[in-house]
Amino acid sequence: MTVKFLTAIALAAFVLTSSARIYVTTTQGVGPPVPATNVPPAGTVAINGRTLFLRNCAHCHGADAHGDEGPDLHDLGLSDDWIANRIRKGKAGQMTAFAGKLQPAEIDALVGYVESLK
Repeated sequence: MTVKFLTAIALAAFVLTSSARIYVTTTQGVGPPVPATNVPPAGTVAINGRTLFLRNCAHCHGADAHGDEGPDLHDLGLSDDWIANRIRKGKAGQMTAFAGKLQPAEIDALVGYVESLK
């Protein structure tokens, strides 16, 4: 009888503590901090943009962005909005659209990287 009694108490304690955690995290907004995954630390946009470029764009534009299958991206003289739009939508038969693959912050990082190419 003692084992059954202790098992019942342990089970009840488990259920109560589990319920309390769920209540605290869902109704009061208290819980462990969640790091922002799409926001790069200040000063790292060009680095992240280059990393994204190497992973997604270099196979067509070349690792140095001087062009290969795709055009040279140095000194484009285009607006950030134009570049971001081209990355998002691509160009039929010439460039893949990345809107479904990259997050807006990643596209912004790529635009920053492309704009840094002189």
